[in-house]
Amino acid sequence: MCCKFLSQSRILLIALLFVLGDGVLAEEVVSQATDAVVETAPVTTPEAVPAAAPKAEAPAAPETKTAELLEMLQQQQQQLTKLEQSLAELQQSGTETAQAQQEQIKTQQELIDEQRKTIRSMQASIDQLKLFDPNQLSDEEVAYRNRLETLEDSIAQSQESSSTIIDTESFPSSIPIPGTAAAIRIGGFVKANMALSFDTIGSQDSFIVGTIPTNEQDQGESAVNLTVSQSRLNFDLRDKTQLGALRAFIEADFAGEGDVFRLRHAYGQFRDFLIGKTDSTFSDAGARPEELDFEGINGEINVRQTQIRYFPKIGKDWNLLLSLEDPQPEINNGEGITQNPDVVISIRRDWFERWHIKTGLLLRRIRASWDIDPDVKDDTNGWAISLSGKTAIRLWHPNDNFLFQLNGGRGYGRYINDLNSISEVDGGQDAVFNPNGKLKALPVFSGYLSFQHWWNEALRSTFITSFVNVNTFDFQPENAYDNTQRLSGNLIWSPSSRVDLGSELIWGKRKDKNNASGSAVQLQMSAKYRF
Repeated sequence: MCCKFLSQSRILLIALLFVLGDGVLAEEVVSQATDAVVETAPVTTPEAVPAAAPKAEAPAAPETKTAELLEMLQQQQQQLTKLEQSLAELQQSGTETAQAQQEQIKTQQELIDEQRKTIRSMQASIDQLKLFDPNQLSDEEVAYRNRLETLEDSIAQSQESSSTIIDTESFPSSIPIPGTAAAIRIGGFVKANMALSFDTIGSQDSFIVGTIPTNEQDQGESAVNLTVSQSRLNFDLRDKTQLGALRAFIEADFAGEGDVFRLRHAYGQFRDFLIGKTDSTFSDAGARPEELDFEGINGEINVRQTQIRYFPKIGKDWNLLLSLEDPQPEINNGEGITQNPDVVISIRRDWFERWHIKTGLLLRRIRASWDIDPDVKDDTNGWAISLSGKTAIRLWHPNDNFLFQLNGGRGYGRYINDLNSISEVDGGQDAVFNPNGKLKALPVFSGYLSFQHWWNEALRSTFITSFVNVNTFDFQPENAYDNTQRLSGNLIWSPSSRVDLGSELIWGKRKDKNNASGSAVQLQMSAKYRF
């Protein structure tokens, strides 16, 4: 009935994660540590337990250097090692009364809490480095500081369920739940956004390329829209059990019709299993560029749906991801029938803390009824492959990066951001019935390229080019969606780690099967505060 401390290698790695934030997912870094898990162990009297490690106070002046903090972490590790050795001896010596055990559990829990406070204090000390003029820091300290700037984004990405390890210790800003081994974190952001459209576009508060009108009579009107509906709220709970760590995550925004609270993520996670609603396994959050536009890139794989996912770690750098997902087929001139789950097989690989590569295979069996004659039903196969990645480009700044994604296949249109967004207006882009009532899967090719440059430690820009191409059939109408193109560039300033102020200029063009086309330009400005 007594807590046994994590092994020293895991504790040290978690502490170093806060100091050296690596820019990759927090869980992936922690997963390289030992497999120590919270268990139960007998304890004895308080006299046998070493005193709590000395608390590291946050520096009163910004002269504290990273090397000093690392030395303090090493001292803390030595204290934890002694404590662990002592507990091991106590475990072998037998147990006392149940009352004594309960007293020891309480005492040792206080030691754990004190150690967590120490690490948080060190994190606060590192935050003081942001007050420095970069010219006063060594190259190594500048590198640490730059990596710390992106740690919050790495933690945010871990909430997108792409990790394979649930770690309850490296859980910053969490609140312990009294009487349990669980902790909860409340997060999200408040975002105010203004979209100024210089041309007619069907989306008022975002830039959906597929809604650009191709009829000249509908073009030429400008509009402005201000909203806070993109703001989000999430709850992340992690718990320790005898079987392993558990996680529950739920997130919503206000982007529903009339600013209605809208569910984005809701899933539970245990070891290498995830069940619930979140980003499709076919998508890649690790290769997603930073944007202000709420809609996002037209050619990106971007869909959230209910799924059952298994994602074991293979060796040190490989991840295998398998999932069964809600199909919800979208048919151009018919009604989709949900009969067979979509199957996703994906492999993710990271090299040298610099390259991130993910490949994915999607297999579908699409079934639908025909609008002209609902009694006519047909099936067809759908499939797609995706290749995405991210790499550092350190010619000008250590945080500069290049991202890409390429997708191709048949019958997977709803997975493409732009095609999924226009399905209610243009009809689904998974498949279409021909004049004979036969269901045909639509071929689609899409992708994007992105480059992010950091002008200094608080100012950065992301430039993106993307496309979607649908190979329409001869029997489809002349105004059927054929292709779209999108270009964007932004400038984002972060006066503090919690605040982003930015602007983004977006250009897009839609072309139909009959070569009719239309283009639009939109300027977006936003202010975001993370909590």
